[in-house]
Amino acid sequence: MAIRSLVLSFALTFCLGYSFTVGLTDPNSLLKKIPDWLSIPMFVGFFLLYLLATWWAFKGFSEHKLTALASMGFCLFGLGIYATVFLMELGHGKPTPGQYDYDFTTLDPTEKAIVAQIAHEAGLGLQNAVFTEHWHIGQAEKSADTTKGFQICVQKGHVTALNLSNHPIGNLTRFSQLPQLGDLYLRNCGLSDMSGLQSTKLGRLDVSDNQISDLKTLRGCPNIQWLFAMNNRLKSTDGLAQFKGIVSTDFRGNSIP
Repeated sequence: MAIRSLVLSFALTFCLGYSFTVGLTDPNSLLKKIPDWLSIPMFVGFFLLYLLATWWAFKGFSEHKLTALASMGFCLFGLGIYATVFLMELGHGKPTPGQYDYDFTTLDPTEKAIVAQIAHEAGLGLQNAVFTEHWHIGQAEKSADTTKGFQICVQKGHVTALNLSNHPIGNLTRFSQLPQLGDLYLRNCGLSDMSGLQSTKLGRLDVSDNQISDLKTLRGCPNIQWLFAMNNRLKSTDGLAQFKGIVSTDFRGNSIP
């Protein structure tokens, strides 16, 4: 019984380790190919198997103490990871006090002026800003009307995320002047050339529904990890190799073989 428990707990822990390392960092990993609807049943299934392995370890402790102890160690590690993830999910979507600013009062004056220029060129004003958190900022394009405002995240006096989807953007250099901008959503903004965007801080970029034909024009943003460029005019992924830390991409709707 203890040996059976050790084999099961080791296999589960190996899968868990793969999921949190290669599974999350490799865009071609098996984990990325699992449909979203299957993630919760798998999560519950692995949890129940850990409980089963723990029960087997207790049942076989009297016969194989060292084996049972090793199995219990794997089980405690795995269940600890599950408990941590569960607690993180409970807190997801709930900003801690002071984590975000919800007006322009604390924003650096220089950055405020830059945001005002960006908004003006998009046919908007600062009064159209909707302050939100990172986990909500990418959802603007899903709402019924996204042409009346733009989303912004402000943390500790700096702009950390912007969403100007569905607004015309002609000058990308202004975004480069926001030193802490990490997430940028520019869906359906009439973009064709991204060479004006220069930012080593930018990690997430969504430029879907534009007319971009060459990823090499993003050479000014070498640290992008999440790149979404659906429904553009790309014919290849040439230039993707310049992003050394790429985690996830989406090029659906392009003419890529």
